[in-house]
Amino acid sequence: MENNPIKFQQKQIALVAGATGFVGRFLIAELLKNGHQVFALLRHQSVQQASLEQWFSAQHIPTHRLTFIQGDVTKPKLGISEQDWKKLSSVNTLYNSSALFAWNLSMQQARVVNVDGALNLLTCVTQHCHLQRALHVSGYMLTLQSHLQQAGVCLEQPNRTDWQAVYQQLGAYEASKIEAHYAWIECAEKLSIDWTIIHPATVCGDALSGEIPHNQPIAQMIDLLKRRKMSAIPATPKHYLPLVSVDDLCRVMVRAATDSGLVNQSLLVASEQNIPLSELTQMIAQQLNVSAPQQHVPLAILRLILKWTWLANQLEMSAEMLSFLRTEQLDLEPLKQFRQRWDIQTGDLADAITKTTDWMKQTTSTQIV
Repeated sequence: MENNPIKFQQKQIALVAGATGFVGRFLIAELLKNGHQVFALLRHQSVQQASLEQWFSAQHIPTHRLTFIQGDVTKPKLGISEQDWKKLSSVNTLYNSSALFAWNLSMQQARVVNVDGALNLLTCVTQHCHLQRALHVSGYMLTLQSHLQQAGVCLEQPNRTDWQAVYQQLGAYEASKIEAHYAWIECAEKLSIDWTIIHPATVCGDALSGEIPHNQPIAQMIDLLKRRKMSAIPATPKHYLPLVSVDDLCRVMVRAATDSGLVNQSLLVASEQNIPLSELTQMIAQQLNVSAPQQHVPLAILRLILKWTWLANQLEMSAEMLSFLRTEQLDLEPLKQFRQRWDIQTGDLADAITKTTDWMKQTTSTQIV
């Protein structure tokens, strides 16, 4: 008899950290649509709760199973009151979608949330709740072993990695996500908590509405094209940006949290469609009714150019973003098997890009916080 992974249908009592973020709010929406009970961790509840409630109302999502909790991953005991910890005692599933995302962060800025905050979250929730599974959102660069080795990550013994050197080479955001990946696994195993790590590709907008915050990488690219600030394609014709729509990602996450095949495992989540960057910019430009750049700039040259702060500011680019452009194929076989197991259909990436571009056309520069 085959030892196939089992999918469980039990209802989750979930705590979501990063609830006001792009992935966080769509994750909560997916959990609620599937009948799960959700606690949303908010740093500034008095302001953020009303905004989220309005958003869920606009999505026609009932919120009677949603409870808001004041807390901060960087504070002792998460800054959660004893009364609220009692409310959270029945939580059986933790989702960590919290992250400080920006280019050109310092190592200290990135680590305080993305590494130390993640470990503080996991430790405190384990101590106060009946936790069964802890799911952490990481990134697809963790699946590229040659990239990690070139950056100086010691894959056999991550604790021996010279993290300061990795931060200097890759930039603080990516390096902190890599460090957090290994630290989360080590912490979960010390606490005897089943873990699952999701490695999403660069996230584009919702497949139905195209909604996306303006600080997301694909949104920044659309904005540069919209303002005719991208005069050349920052890559070779072989490069592409791995993508996944936010709704597709969240469908996978909610089911991954109860899948026995993903206990103490990682899962890469990306679209099977690899659209070359030149074709992607052409698609977006056509939707925006602007001219698409035709010339390519080799990444090595662009990295040299971007060392000049003034030029980087003029181009509105950071060298940190260039590593996310890839040429190699991603291993999506585990994701295919997972989708088959749960009967999850994948959406059309080109359509999601079109909807995302339309969203950027119609909205102002106001960011989702």
